[in-house]
Amino acid sequence: MYSDLGDAPQALDYYQKAAEMLKESTDYRLQKVIYSQMGDLFLFQGVYEEAMEAYKQAYQCNILNKDPKGVIIDLCNIGTAFIGFNNPDSSLFYYKQAFKHAEKFHKKDLINMVQTRLIDLYTQLGQYDSAMEILASTEYPIHQQYIGRYTAIANLYYEMGKLDSASLYYKYILENNDIYASQTAHWKLAEVAQKQSDCQGALEHIHQYTILTDSIKVIMDSESIRKMQSLYNYQLREKESNRLKAQSAQLNLGIVLSLLILSVLIIVFITYYYITIQKRTQLENSIKEIRRLKEEQYQKSTLFIEENKKRIKELEKELKTSNTTYDAMQKLLLAQKEQIVRMNCKIEADQKEQALAEIAFRQSTIYCKFHDSAQNNKSVETKDWEILRIKIDQCYKDFTIRLRAIYPVSDIEMKICLLLKIGLGTTGISLLTGRSKSAIVSARKKLYEKTHGEAGKPEQWDNFILSL
Repeated sequence: MYSDLGDAPQALDYYQKAAEMLKESTDYRLQKVIYSQMGDLFLFQGVYEEAMEAYKQAYQCNILNKDPKGVIIDLCNIGTAFIGFNNPDSSLFYYKQAFKHAEKFHKKDLINMVQTRLIDLYTQLGQYDSAMEILASTEYPIHQQYIGRYTAIANLYYEMGKLDSASLYYKYILENNDIYASQTAHWKLAEVAQKQSDCQGALEHIHQYTILTDSIKVIMDSESIRKMQSLYNYQLREKESNRLKAQSAQLNLGIVLSLLILSVLIIVFITYYYITIQKRTQLENSIKEIRRLKEEQYQKSTLFIEENKKRIKELEKELKTSNTTYDAMQKLLLAQKEQIVRMNCKIEADQKEQALAEIAFRQSTIYCKFHDSAQNNKSVETKDWEILRIKIDQCYKDFTIRLRAIYPVSDIEMKICLLLKIGLGTTGISLLTGRSKSAIVSARKKLYEKTHGEAGKPEQWDNFILSL
């Protein structure tokens, strides 16, 4: 009803609703009718992409419905839509497919329809021989039903310069009551008369063309007013519908946003809680590991040796004051003295070994290369960093492993610590790592805070690294 009234938007709206309701249905006959009607409406409005999609849906429904006539019509419609895309090759392909189907099922009326479209398309492409070949294949009697065919034939003859034959078919068109076809026929007949120097005939056809044009204008104006009114009413309905939808969407959006914000807050809280727990656990582990290392370092230090020496002197005094030379207490004191002496000897040996290792390391190629690069602003390669790490681990008893046991430092933080270990200052570290001096200072302060649980100075972190 809306389609007949010229209200295309409203008609398409109802067709679309019907198509949605039939999505899961097997009533393919009704579905192909809906999609075909939608395709026609889109095509007449010049919306070729939507028309193409609708015709393809109708084609699939006709396949499922096993309707050869519908398949042929849909193939032709798809070809016509391609003309709207200015793609005549695709149009020709679909017209030929339609023609094969029409011949296969011996549908004479459909063969005639497809032939008409092929003649018209070949004429537009200037392939007159192909058009004539189709024209010569079959003939049908003159009848109002074949207006489109005779229009195509007349245009073909006109383009080929066969004006008498063109005039004959244009006059056939005038015998029907199609005002639009008659308007075109009178104009073409006027052109033919002009080319044949028939001025009187040309004037008569132009006069008839003008009369028909005026009539068509009246019809078109009425249809335009009707379409504009329908469109206006549709827009009013759509405006109200959109207002209600927007109101509902706004309410739903508010609920969704509230839930989203609440979810985000909960996630942030949980994340913050676990991060805090992880940081606290990491800090406790770092402090515990630092205490262990300090105790280990103390037991290898000169101060520990001196305390052992004091203990030895105390044990010697106790031995002298002992009344019994071979009593059990004297044996215990002697054993303790010997153990401390051996411990001191081992610590002193380890210190000498470490000192020699450091001397050898400072004379190594990699050590010199990094110091030279820092002084002369040269770059170092990735493999040089790996060699430096290996050498430092060899010299300082798995330095990087012990450092990472305290805190999981990043790659850049590890590079800073390696350079501190070989005695480079802030400037040298900045040049070799490609970071600013302020960034190096900040990294050292943060590392001390993360590992010791208190604010500190960069120098405190440097001293800690040198002590490892």
